[in-house]
Amino acid sequence: MNGWNQYVYNLYQRIDEQDRTIRSLETRIQQLENHTNQQSHQGLEKVEYHFDQLKIENLNGTLHIGLTPEDLNNIDDFSVPEANNSMVKQQLLPELDTYLRENGEQLIRDLAVQHHVPMDHIDSNLLIEDMAKQLPERIAHYEAEAGQNRQEFSQEQLTFHIGEQIKHEIYHSLTKYMEGNDQSNEYGSS
Repeated sequence: MNGWNQYVYNLYQRIDEQDRTIRSLETRIQQLENHTNQQSHQGLEKVEYHFDQLKIENLNGTLHIGLTPEDLNNIDDFSVPEANNSMVKQQLLPELDTYLRENGEQLIRDLAVQHHVPMDHIDSNLLIEDMAKQLPERIAHYEAEAGQNRQEFSQEQLTFHIGEQIKHEIYHSLTKYMEGNDQSNEYGSS
């Protein structure tokens, strides 16, 4: 009978241990739900526009478009010759705006899925509008950069080069934004 008593005692200990684990997990789930509810009720409070970055507060991340503050220290002059500026800008601005309008939402959706970010946490129209507003400055930046690096481009090559740089920048910026909102990283490492 001693073996049977030991078995029942061990079984009781195991059940008690599992009960404590369940209570601990329930408490953690409740804390996570409270945290999530607090964040969803806070909403979008403040949007700041900067030349070197787009910062959206209270959306669990920051979307940086373009230069970082460190990059700004390495740039001497943003001036662009007026005639060249208007030609490239006139060609690229409508093209890039169309690119954002036609591809932006799908790109945001694809990256959200890839980074496990629920679409209800993202205002894709706001992101697209904010990026579209920054296009003229980004075109000017890459034009100035090409001039400072003394890169010799034909007008067509320069326009293509700048367009590709900005498209890459859009993708990179949205990727960084999604990485900052990655739901699998928030709760996965406890």
